[in-house]
Amino acid sequence: MSTRCFIPVLGKRLRVISLDECGNPPASGTAGSVVTTGGFISIQLSAQVEDGQEIITRRADGSLCVNEMGSPSFKRFNVEMTFCGVDPGLLSVVTNAEIYEDYSNDPIGFTVPEGTIDSRFSLELWTGLSGAVCEVGADTASGYMLSPFVHAGVMSDLTVDGENAVTFGMTGAFTRGGNAWGVGGYNVMRDETSSPAPLPTALDPFDHLLMIETGLAYPAEVCGLSAYLPDAA
Repeated sequence: MSTRCFIPVLGKRLRVISLDECGNPPASGTAGSVVTTGGFISIQLSAQVEDGQEIITRRADGSLCVNEMGSPSFKRFNVEMTFCGVDPGLLSVVTNAEIYEDYSNDPIGFTVPEGTIDSRFSLELWTGLSGAVCEVGADTASGYMLSPFVHAGVMSDLTVDGENAVTFGMTGAFTRGGNAWGVGGYNVMRDETSSPAPLPTALDPFDHLLMIETGLAYPAEVCGLSAYLPDAA
């Protein structure tokens, strides 16, 4: 057994897949359900933890009789993104934005309506690897991060000024337990024969995050929504 340590650097590619309320991916061939993009500046996951219960009991003289602290519990990650440019398809999957079309029914932008946000998605992120430039297979090696079940968020502050690019992002999203990811539908690593393969072991339904090194290159960028066409039928 050989442990592989790695140092992920720089976000390279992001893929999000629309999920149903139970965390299931769409049926194979479902149009308008996947976005693969490099159009992001940052992605931030902030851990939310429930503090352990503190039990303090004092004797009559005021000294401590019982001084115990229970173990904390991980609840979820809060997810925030900052975007680079406008991809209406991406925004419609990860936020409350809705696609706005032209006279030919081609997406040209988005609107942000009021109302409840009830969409969900998976989040896959590929990164570069520090110190792997000259190693065998480094041309395809990547870091890979997966949050298999995320509740969509809202459009965050949109800033327009005279000196900088227009900036906006997503806030209020959070990871959920009860994912139905299994090993995933796409090949994201290589197996023992160096063939492209999905994850070797199914995720636990209550895993919120996976981070590994993968010997496969990240997928190509596609502007807008595309069909869900898993590698494993």
